[in-house]
Amino acid sequence: MGPVNSNSGIDSPTHGQPQLEEASTVFSAGREVSIYNQNQSPFLCLPHETKSMIIRCLGFREITRLAKVCRHLRDLVENDKALERAWFRRFPPRHQYQLKAMITEKDEQQLRDWLAPFADKDTVESLLKQRESTYFPAQLLFTNSKLMSQCKKFKLAEKAKIPHADVIITATFSADSRRVVTTSWDNNLKIYGQENGGTWEEKSTISHNRAVSSASFSSDGLHVLAISYDKTVTIYSQADNGSWEATASIPNVRNISSVTFTADGLRLVTAGPDHTVKFFGQGDNGSWELEDTIYHASPVNSARFSVDESLLAIRDINSVVTIYGKGAAGSWVEKATLQGTQEAIKDISADNCNLLTRTGFEINIFNLQADGSWKKAATISHDHTVTSATFSANSCHVVTASRDHKAKIYSQSADSSWQEKACITHNNELSSANFSADCLHVVTTSCDNTAKINGLQANGSWQEEATISHEHVVLSATFSADARLVVTASLDGTAKVFDLQTDGSWLEKATIRHENGVISADFSPDDRHVVTISYDHSAGITELWKDDDDRMSVT
Repeated sequence: MGPVNSNSGIDSPTHGQPQLEEASTVFSAGREVSIYNQNQSPFLCLPHETKSMIIRCLGFREITRLAKVCRHLRDLVENDKALERAWFRRFPPRHQYQLKAMITEKDEQQLRDWLAPFADKDTVESLLKQRESTYFPAQLLFTNSKLMSQCKKFKLAEKAKIPHADVIITATFSADSRRVVTTSWDNNLKIYGQENGGTWEEKSTISHNRAVSSASFSSDGLHVLAISYDKTVTIYSQADNGSWEATASIPNVRNISSVTFTADGLRLVTAGPDHTVKFFGQGDNGSWELEDTIYHASPVNSARFSVDESLLAIRDINSVVTIYGKGAAGSWVEKATLQGTQEAIKDISADNCNLLTRTGFEINIFNLQADGSWKKAATISHDHTVTSATFSANSCHVVTASRDHKAKIYSQSADSSWQEKACITHNNELSSANFSADCLHVVTTSCDNTAKINGLQANGSWQEEATISHEHVVLSATFSADARLVVTASLDGTAKVFDLQTDGSWLEKATIRHENGVISADFSPDDRHVVTISYDHSAGITELWKDDDDRMSVT
């Protein structure tokens, strides 16, 4: 197929149909070959809307190849934002929503600041002109990911070092990536915020009687929910002057077995030895009030929500797991009881059709049946303790990590059965295993000083694509929100950032260093910063920039 007439348009179906170049004569294998003129591709003769609809049914890889066929198809792909949209469709719906929210919550200046490390001024302004487009978030995220992938190295800009008097337990970004909250064994909670221009400043240091085991932001980033080891729960809110103050607490939760916040951080669930699961909600005045109570036959040890919060799995003192769902009137109704002893609830799939539990060295997969019951569908066996087990975001895969030096990946078939697809082997026990947001990669970490990245192949198998080596134990590895970056954390005092290349390889782009071992490392939701926790009693906030050697001018 030759290039099309440059006068043919793609914005309206009323334009003339694209024509190939006139016939030409070439020589091939010593013979004269004529290319016939006026050949018409049936696809190119279709109306613009029809062609667009067909292209939208293709995957990212297929659209990339299509754009290379001829100029007309390249322009069609470009003007229809087909490549950007196909890239965005790889993510499950819930993650798409989170990515869109991350972009729409930034004002125009914040978007400029976010793009500046990797894009020149003309690129930034060209993108911002299209802000009202329906596909603006997909286009912006795709462009950012592409620009980050194209640079050879990341330049690191240390934006803040958050000191504590003892080891830090957690460090968490807000959904808009502009705040970080840390908790420490020194009983202090610290909140840092990003100023206009990109600097980070301490906003509050809050002392507790006991260490805070976890702290998380509300979806709007204006509240922090803190759970102490003495089982007290406190809500802190940002005041008009930027400081943070305690605005509410949850009463009578000290003698409970577990405290869990919903995904949006706006509801709280407690499970206790008094045979109850209690639900607290935040009122208009900021207070927290008891909304509902489930009365169970036995004392309750733990409770776990599904992603959309329509299912609740609780485990009682007898190691029996019971599943509750919302009834017609909105109250919680017992749906099913899982057969056998379940030592822990590990995960509920995003589609609410599968559940993971642990029993000894085994992970059990339960499937929801047509009659509403739950049936054990598969058992993933290990030879030692299972350190983690989780579903992929699309509910199609499960990955487990064990101290038997193995990680196993199971995938669900069309008949709902689960089959082992990969067994990833390390030379020592595994510390973690995580899926990328697009469900196409798994990263495992081990005490053998390595992290391994495995990718999903077209035939359903998983193939090792990279091994990341450290000089000491690797404690964690996480993917960025756009699934292109991986950051590892090691006791050798470094966190390494690797980037997925267009040829499928992984390239080291940066190394973040601490004086002592790095406990964890995580990307901000907008992929621009990395927060690291070190045994040197500090957390670091590091911004990623394009290296000066291959950097475009930015103003």
